[in-house]
Amino acid sequence: MTNAQGPEGPYAKALAADRHGDAAATRALLREAADAGDDRARLPLAGTLIDGRGGPVEPEEAVRALEPLESSNPIARRMIVTALALGPGGWGAAALRRAAHGRTGEREAALELGLLAADTDQETGRLLLVRAAGQGSGHALAALARLAASDGAVWPGLVQQIEALGRTGHPLAGPLKTLLSGLPETAAPPAAGEPDWDAAAQAVGSGPPARAGTPLSGSPAIAAHPGAVSPILCDYLLGATWPMLQRAKIFDASIGRTREDPHRRAHAASIPQSMMDLPMLSIQARMAAAACMPLDRAEALAVLVYQPGDEYRAHFDFFSDDDGWASAEIAARGQRAATALAALNTQYEGGETVFPRAQVSWRGALGDVLTFRSLLEDGSADLKTLHAGAPVASGWKALASLWLRERAVGPDGAAVRR
Repeated sequence: MTNAQGPEGPYAKALAADRHGDAAATRALLREAADAGDDRARLPLAGTLIDGRGGPVEPEEAVRALEPLESSNPIARRMIVTALALGPGGWGAAALRRAAHGRTGEREAALELGLLAADTDQETGRLLLVRAAGQGSGHALAALARLAASDGAVWPGLVQQIEALGRTGHPLAGPLKTLLSGLPETAAPPAAGEPDWDAAAQAVGSGPPARAGTPLSGSPAIAAHPGAVSPILCDYLLGATWPMLQRAKIFDASIGRTREDPHRRAHAASIPQSMMDLPMLSIQARMAAAACMPLDRAEALAVLVYQPGDEYRAHFDFFSDDDGWASAEIAARGQRAATALAALNTQYEGGETVFPRAQVSWRGALGDVLTFRSLLEDGSADLKTLHAGAPVASGWKALASLWLRERAVGPDGAAVRR
C-alpha cells in the first residue's frame, strides 16, 4: 500500500472528515485521493460531485472521476449515466452511453432503457424488457406484466411467474396478479431478439415527456397532472426502493437529531441523485417539470408508504427559520418553493391529500402528479398550503414526494445536517 493509500493518506482523512460532518474537507480529500490513483475514492467523490455536497454540482467532473472504473464496476456505469443526464450532454448523451453498456450484455442497461423506451417506442421497450427479464430481472417481469394487463391478455405461465416474483418479496406481485386474473391467454410470450440499441437511445434521448396540468386551486396554486409518470415506472420505483424503507422521522431542532413522531406515521426512503438510475431520474424530472421548476432545484426524491392507520397530520412544507439547520438550508438554497407528489399505487381506502384552507382533496390515479406552490409571489410563505395526508383506512398507500427549492446548489454546496 502506497503512502497515499495508507492510514494517514487522503482517503483515510476523507473518511474521518465525513464522520465529523465536514463536507467540504471530505470532498477535497476524496479528490486528492482520486488524483493520487486511489480508486476507493472515486465512487464517493462522484457522489459528492453529483449531489453538491461540500461544493457545487459538477457532473462532468463526476464522469471523469468514474471513467477509470467504467469497464469493471456496474455502480460506476450507473453513476456515469446519471451524471451525463444532469450535465451539458443531457439525456441524449446519457442514453447513448447506457446503450453502449447494453451492447456488452448488461442487464440493468436493458431494464432502464426498456422502462423508458416503452413510453415512446413500445416495441423497442418491450424487446429490451424481455431481454432483461430473460436475464433474471424481476423488475422487467413486473413491467411486462403491467403491459400485458394494458393489452388485455396474458401469455401462458405469466401468472405463475408473478407468483414466483411474490416469493422474492416484490411488493407489487399481489396487485399485479389481481390485475392479470381473468384475462384471456395469448399463444406465446413476447418474442425475444437482439434489441435495436440505436432505437432505444433515440427513444430515451429526447428526455422525459411533458404532461399538461389541471388547476385545482388558484390560491394557493394547486394543480393535478394526470398520467405524468407511466405505470411501469411507478411499479419500478416502488419495487426498487421497498427494501430501503424505514420508519419516517422528523428533525427535532431542540435535540439536534431526528426522531419518530406521531405527527408523521409512515415508512420512507430518500434517494439522492447519486443513487439514481435513469428511470428514477426521469421520474424526478417529470415531477419537477410538472411543478414548473428546473431539475437542479430538486431535493432528494422520497418514497413514502402508509400502512392502515398511518397519516401525516397537518403541516407546511416550507422551512421555519430556526437559527439552526433550517436557517442554514434557507441561506444555502432558499425556501422550499414547490412540492410534487406522485401516486405510486391505488389499492387502498382513505389516505387523501387534503388542503383544509383551500378546500381541496386529492387522490390520484396511478402515475398522477399533484403540485402546489408553497410561496406567494413576493416570496413569503403561503399559509393556505397547510395540508395533511389523511389516515389510511385499509390497504397501503405509496407516494413519491419531491421538494423543490428557490435556487440550485451554490458554490458552497448544500447545507449539511451535522
